[in-house]
Amino acid sequence: MKKILLILALFLFILGSTFGQQPDYASFGIDISNGRIPHGLNEGDKAPDFTGYDQTGKQVTLKNFLEKGPVVMFFYRGNWCPACNKQLKAYQDSLNLVTGLGASVVAITPESIEFVEQTVKMHAIDFTVIYDCQEKIMTDYDLMFDVTKDFQDLVASRLKINISEHNGHDPAHLPVTATYIINREGIITAKWFDPDYHNRSSVLWIVTKLATAL
Repeated sequence: MKKILLILALFLFILGSTFGQQPDYASFGIDISNGRIPHGLNEGDKAPDFTGYDQTGKQVTLKNFLEKGPVVMFFYRGNWCPACNKQLKAYQDSLNLVTGLGASVVAITPESIEFVEQTVKMHAIDFTVIYDCQEKIMTDYDLMFDVTKDFQDLVASRLKINISEHNGHDPAHLPVTATYIINREGIITAKWFDPDYHNRSSVLWIVTKLATAL
């Protein structure tokens, strides 16, 4: 019996240690040397309104979208990011599943408008893409971070992209690639947040969570 309890205690200790570990922010390009760690807004929070311009140059606000129904709002880094392109394609391919539930899909990105236009053409995107030109939306949703120099160098070496130039801002900032579902009252009802940019919210997650916003 004592042996079983000892094994159980050891298992719980290892489990607790694993889940209690801080994410390896540096490997995701997130510079926390300044003490700023993005955590994102949470379920139950009021979603900050925003004003921005979409890929057609039209001025839009979160309030405008909420008048039509719930909003699926997600953040991506740029068309240089393979994981972002995979996500964008998946959302476009399954767009009818989401809009069929009465929701609007809105993407927020730091990449400058010329690259937004390229991204839209690349994936034949029918949903709204907004260039966060003042980096205010990323900031208001507590998603923006300083990009480490090592990560900038890695992207420059492997993808031939200068993040600052791509975004039209120096220093280089990116968002955690979070997804929020916001109900018509402007309340966040679901949050997908992972500092590891390889992990993204799936269409299944969105469709399932949308039920809480209707």
